[in-house]
Amino acid sequence: ITREQQKQILIDTANHVISRDNTSPYSENLRELARIALASLEAEKGADPVVFTDERNLHHIARGRETSLIWGKQNQEVGDIPLYRHAQPVPVVPDEMATSDDMNLYQKSFAQGYNACRNAMLNGGKS
Repeated sequence: ITREQQKQILIDTANHVISRDNTSPYSENLRELARIALASLEAEKGADPVVFTDERNLHHIARGRETSLIWGKQNQEVGDIPLYRHAQPVPVVPDEMATSDDMNLYQKSFAQGYNACRNAMLNGGKS
């Protein structure tokens, strides 16, 4: 089975799982897993896979099975389908908190601590 065939199987299976109307308590979890699997197809080519599965497990999901197996790189075999982590959102840094002479000592201290945390976020943890 080629990589393109694997992708098409994953796309078809994920779309089937997402679109089906099932009232199982696990249905929403399966739909979320299918969304993650679809997003993994858009991951960067050079990125390392997070976990692996195989074609049989994709078919189990398509047939409505409520559990599926995944495994790590250490257990990977030829023919396994890699699943990638989707792109992460850009971190949002809050606006700086202004201080004024009207603030009491506690309010000024809070604002200074808040701004110090904000600056650490902007520096990415670098001193």
